[in-house]
Amino acid sequence: MRDKQSPRLRSLMAAGAVVLATGTAVVAAGAPASAAVSVHRVQLCAKGSYDADITWSDGLRSTAVHRGKCETFNVWGTGGYTIGGFRDGGRAHFGIAKVSAPRGGWQATSPGRKYSAEGTTKAPRVVRWQ
Repeated sequence: MRDKQSPRLRSLMAAGAVVLATGTAVVAAGAPASAAVSVHRVQLCAKGSYDADITWSDGLRSTAVHRGKCETFNVWGTGGYTIGGFRDGGRAHFGIAKVSAPRGGWQATSPGRKYSAEGTTKAPRVVRWQ
């Protein structure tokens, strides 16, 4: 009896067999800019002429996000946070924008957010795009 599977289905099955045989899968490198950030997380992109970071309400800081890169962080605590940058080769830190916590603080179900630190150290700005 002849197999009635479509060529597309056979191709998908063959690709699945290759993935199973090799134990690896092809995964897209990086997420597109339009991809949503999951709940209780913040993505920061350093699109300006400086590295950027997040200072949480308790004074702890995220790792530095280097120029041209994006990093995603879990929200730390329930208070607001400040997006800042570094000048003079990382020796001097400056605040750019304060982000207030919603009423009741950041909850585990709070929607994710994306920010972009842009401009120069003389004219820095933050843009929220999610």
